[in-house]
Amino acid sequence: MRLKDYPIRFDSTELFNPEKWEESYEVLENVNETEAGTDSIEITRDEKLTISAEFACTSEWVRRFRMFAKQNTINVQMYDSETNGYKTYTMRIRNFKKGTEPDSEYVRSSVGLYNVTFDLIQF
Repeated sequence: MRLKDYPIRFDSTELFNPEKWEESYEVLENVNETEAGTDSIEITRDEKLTISAEFACTSEWVRRFRMFAKQNTINVQMYDSETNGYKTYTMRIRNFKKGTEPDSEYVRSSVGLYNVTFDLIQF
């Protein structure tokens, strides 16, 4: 599977390939000690998805990513290899950061390239 064959979408906006895309899944659980001294574990959520993403982009895409970051929620559509189709996740963007690529304003007469990083956290 190649990522470019299965583009990621934010609220129906198709994204280009990221520089970095790391998915992690977390199990949310409550651990309580019983009167007998043993642990009682209650799993409240299985496989909460968190994604660390990094994109090299133009100022127009920085503006778009910033607009997504300001929204309370976004629908993220990603290809799921288990179901062999797209799956939609309700997520939010946190830890949004942007920076400039050094000397990129001299590349192809552009106004410069930016490096954008953020985390996507599933609701």
